[in-house]
Amino acid sequence: MNKLTDYVKVYSWLDKELCNQVIKEIDEATWKQHVFYNADGKYVTQSGDQELDVSWDNIATRDKLTQKVWEAISQYILTDFKSDYFNGWQGFTHIRFNRYKEGKTMAKHCDHIHDMFDGKMKGIPTLSIVGLLNDDYEGGEFIMFDDMEIKFKQGDVLIFPSNFLYPHKVNPVTKGIRDSFVSWVW
Repeated sequence: MNKLTDYVKVYSWLDKELCNQVIKEIDEATWKQHVFYNADGKYVTQSGDQELDVSWDNIATRDKLTQKVWEAISQYILTDFKSDYFNGWQGFTHIRFNRYKEGKTMAKHCDHIHDMFDGKMKGIPTLSIVGLLNDDYEGGEFIMFDDMEIKFKQGDVLIFPSNFLYPHKVNPVTKGIRDSFVSWVW
């Protein structure tokens, strides 16, 4: 039996040029404050006005970024955790961009993403993908299991299971801007 941490993988997957181009493009994106869906069927911020901003905008490099995410998922599922019972996936969501300005955070949560299924797509989220586009900021640590810091550098892609066993948060950014992206596999 593996430990929970065995299913948390960081890949150095994106080159600096791609990351910088994506940042340049998302500077022009439309941003709105992030909200969580709760069990009452409502969307709420868990960190009040400290909640990060998100964008689902299409950008010119989205296809290239999506291809790189697909390659990272393939590495995780088909090579690192090759098994008879978990050997593929149906798809993954459109990439969402996350922007953390100074003082912004993401509250502790688990990825029970439901709104990715709009009636056309069927399934359950199985993996969470987080990619870091820059590392020239302070604070903004990615924390799992209350006390395990995931060390990121620009171009890293983190993959872990999307369920209640993998609670995580992003500490407040204290200097600069932290740009990242997320996607979920089903």
